[in-house]
Amino acid sequence: MKKFFTFFAALAATLSLSAAETTLWESTYTDGVEINSETVASFNQGDILRIYLSVPESGANFKICYKGAPDWSETTIPSLDSQWPWVNGGEDHFDLTFTQEDITAFSGKNIYIYQGDNSLISKVTLVTEDQDPEPQDPEPQPTDRVVETLWEGTQVLGAEGNDGFGIEAAKLQNLALNDSIAITITDLTDSYCQINIAANDPWTAIPGTNWESLTAAGTYRYAVADADLVANIKTSGLTIQGKLCTVTKLQLLPYQEPGDEPEPQPEPETPAEYAFTNVWTGDFAISWNAEEYPGEQFDTYNVQQDMLAGLAKDDSIKIYYADAIENAQFALTYKAGDNWDWTDLAVTSHDSFFAYKVASNEIAQDIADHGLVIRGQGYHLTSIVIGKPKSGTTAIEDVQHHYVSSNKVLRNGQLYILRDGKIFNALGQMIESY
Repeated sequence: MKKFFTFFAALAATLSLSAAETTLWESTYTDGVEINSETVASFNQGDILRIYLSVPESGANFKICYKGAPDWSETTIPSLDSQWPWVNGGEDHFDLTFTQEDITAFSGKNIYIYQGDNSLISKVTLVTEDQDPEPQDPEPQPTDRVVETLWEGTQVLGAEGNDGFGIEAAKLQNLALNDSIAITITDLTDSYCQINIAANDPWTAIPGTNWESLTAAGTYRYAVADADLVANIKTSGLTIQGKLCTVTKLQLLPYQEPGDEPEPQPEPETPAEYAFTNVWTGDFAISWNAEEYPGEQFDTYNVQQDMLAGLAKDDSIKIYYADAIENAQFALTYKAGDNWDWTDLAVTSHDSFFAYKVASNEIAQDIADHGLVIRGQGYHLTSIVIGKPKSGTTAIEDVQHHYVSSNKVLRNGQLYILRDGKIFNALGQMIESY
């Protein structure tokens, strides 16, 4: 059985003003060394685990790994390609510099070091940076730095989150601490999108962009206030991802000292208000062919195709539903082009409806000509509502009435009360006169 020497005490050493080397273990001979989890917990990113070896001129190897509950399997330290590092002939030690990925991986675990072929372990130390370094002046920044356009074009980000593009590291060499990355967003689908801007290796999102939701078009800026992240971006580049919007520009904005005139930024666009028209109301069971439903889809071409006449880019289509069973499915499809090819549309999901913002006039024309098909499994279609952008009108203007009784009207799925020539909402607040 191999004998291991375990360290249960936390590290204690007097550190000099330069790098300090603390001995963790030293002996004339051992089959293996175990560094327990309490000692491992004191390791930090950038620390060096130095393993002293007797190595012949021909070179040698040794084994290093970490183990932890529940299965205590031997696991390779992330920054090493192999559990058996090679040491060149004549060298007396091997240095392992801990990355943040290493620290995260073996947190709460034990580290094990075994002797390999032609190697004899004599000492293991930890090399740390000065714990009280003299303060250093920040690196001066050029005073004539200007905004840099890193990318400009049209990148549509679809509903699945798989779309995006990259910025190579060579274009990011002027990035400095506290600079910002600015991204210009347009064409939000139903006034909703998500964005993610991340360094590639290790994968790290810029704070504020980790699939954060945006509700309006405009230019958004995100500061890079972490030195390690700056270095990461300059080494590995950036990846830009997102959902349900279009990216048109990415810029690098130099940091400005407090009191400097801020660079003017475009104001976010106000989401368009819509005038909605309820073009169909009913109770239609949708199913692929489940036992409780007859297996039907709703095709506007066969029901009332003129409901979609005049459809245009940026119009909003809302599909209301009810009585959805567990694991219900929804699909919104249209028949595109001269061949009437079945094509799915990317929708956003809400509490009682799905929404689609018409992406182009070509799609609008295909829907108007060929129909809109609502498919899926296990729910009841209750209404189809078309919204057109408007300005300067009341929230319920131009909406067709669906009378519930002599003094109640349903507009855009909301119930309103008619009394004394006035319209009140469900809270009793007057909306308008008629």
